Formats: sequence, C-alpha cells, structure tokens
Amino acid sequence: MVISSHSVQCVKLGWTRCYLLKCTGGYLLIDVYYPGYYGQFEKKLEKIGITASDIKYLLLTHHHDDHAGFAAELVRNTGCRVIAHRNALSALEKGDSEDACDKPVNRRLQIVFTFYMLFHKEFKFPPVRLAERDIIIEGDNDEFLKGIGIDGVILHTPGHTRDSISVLLSDGSAFVGDTAMNFLRWTGVGHRPIYIEDIDTVYESWRKLRERGARVIYPSHGNCFSAAKLDKSARLAIST
Repeated sequence: MVISSHSVQCVKLGWTRCYLLKCTGGYLLIDVYYPGYYGQFEKKLEKIGITASDIKYLLLTHHHDDHAGFAAELVRNTGCRVIAHRNALSALEKGDSEDACDKPVNRRLQIVFTFYMLFHKEFKFPPVRLAERDIIIEGDNDEFLKGIGIDGVILHTPGHTRDSISVLLSDGSAFVGDTAMNFLRWTGVGHRPIYIEDIDTVYESWRKLRERGARVIYPSHGNCFSAAKLDKSARLAIST
C-alpha cells in the first residue's frame, strides 16, 4: 500500500506504515519494519520510483523491533543518517525491544499478547549504533527538519516508550509512531497505544500534539485519523 499527500508517501510493510518525507537531496524515512524485510521494502520503493539510496535520513520514532528492525541494514546500504531520541540509544545499540509487551493497556490486550508471544518470542534486531554524524534528539527540536527542507518539528512524545518522538508538519500532519494508534480497536483501546509505559504520559503527549497544531494523526499502525479524536479517546478511556 502506498498513499501520497503533498510531499509525503507511505509504504506499508506488514502492520507498520513507514513514511517518506521529501527533504533536501532526497527523503527522510520515518521508521522501518522487522529484520528480514529490507528486500521487500526496496521492491515497494521501486514501484513508486524511489531507490533506497534516495533516503538521506532515517528517523526512528522509538526502539522497538517493528520500527527499527532493518535499520542497520538500511544504514549500511545507503549511508543515511539516523535520527533518534537519546533515551533510545542503549536499546538500539543492544538491538533489543527491551520493554515490548510489558504492559498491555487493558485486559483484552493481555489475552491477545499471550497468544501472540507463542509465535513471536524474540524482540531482537541487528544493533543500530549511532555515529558522530547522526542526530540525537534530547527533547523537542524545532530547527533540524527546517534545515533539511522539511517544514516541521520533532516533538518528544513519551508514554508508549520513554524515547518516543513524533514529526509534526506545519500543515498539521503528525507522524506519531506508536504514541497513538488506529489498530486492534475491537479490543477497546480507542486510539491508545496497545501497550504503554505510562498512560498519563501518553495523554500529556496527545495534549502537546494538539496544542502544537496537530490536525491529522498518521500512526504507524492503522489508517490516519483526525487529531480531534484523541480528545474523545482520552475522555472515554478516563471515564471507563
């Protein structure tokens, strides 16, 4: 699946959506997928007239294996620069989704994960070691994207993980990784991440996104949706 909006394209790999934003000299890629999917990724790029060598930056919204899985292979093959939050560095260097599935957001998800982990026992990926040329995000960063031709900012949006970051464009498009989802909603999660470190911090990140002007949420899992639905999802979750 590939969708386009202005200078943004989305390549769907499994249940993860990887977003490509046009930047100076090529593209910034937001997230990758599990290890072993690099070849499939290249084929999908080819269909839309892009090559992996066009990718100049890889922004990892957080350190989990369904977002960083073939990052090391992409960097090795393209020389792209990695953008990640400082809190991700240890897990990326170990190649370990160290907190994956630790805290499902509700009891129904706990049952789902019990079955899922019968088939997905390892949450490992080839280590990603950031070099001096890579970009380490400390908190919010309002300048870096503008310097590479993208009219947007990088926001620290923890709650799902402490290293979660999002990209917010000036038109209100927000690429949030797993800070919000549109996935497995039959389990009663609303737009919450399916597992969390801290739910109150998730809601604080949602408020930040809305206050900074988010209008449309592009999650890594599920279709895009109106940012106004975050308010409703939070109210419903708090009242139940």
